[in-house]
Amino acid sequence: REFCMTSPNAFKIRAEDGRNVQSVDISTFINNLPFGKDTTCFSTPDASGSTSQATNIVEAIEVGADALLIDEDTCATNFMIRDDKMMQLVAPEKEPITPFIRIVRSLFNDNGISTIMVVGGVGDYLDVADNVVVMDCYQCLDVTERAKQIVASSSSSQLPQVASNSIPFRSIASRQLIGSAFVVN
Repeated sequence: REFCMTSPNAFKIRAEDGRNVQSVDISTFINNLPFGKDTTCFSTPDASGSTSQATNIVEAIEVGADALLIDEDTCATNFMIRDDKMMQLVAPEKEPITPFIRIVRSLFNDNGISTIMVVGGVGDYLDVADNVVVMDCYQCLDVTERAKQIVASSSSSQLPQVASNSIPFRSIASRQLIGSAFVVN
């Protein structure tokens, strides 16, 4: 760790079940909530893992994040990925969460926000990775070419493989603090 460095504008992102959320536009990630609850100005005293993680990303972007640091172990799984089988089982209009894997590419390409992820169980992120490293006996090995080969060979499978297809990250409304509350400009 003593030889690691990153941008001063990098933010650690995680799910925080139960956190308070005030007037945050999480609609890029969360829509179609039960009872038509609005997510363009979302507030709750008790956020779920998914809504808290979406909020943490939006708040980091609001204050100028240029890199997101994400560890799969501290994330809401249903926020990070929705595999092809679940996409076939649950109709898109019934699914309130747009998984991060669908947005991560656009965050970088359209907004210049990098994402560094630690994953050990979600191989679908190889589809959207620019670089892949593996820790082997405390040594960092670049396995990007091997990961690209794996992705290329798996793209010929029978599954539709749309879980990692990229969609755009929508711009978020700016907010300002008024007294002790946020309001959308």
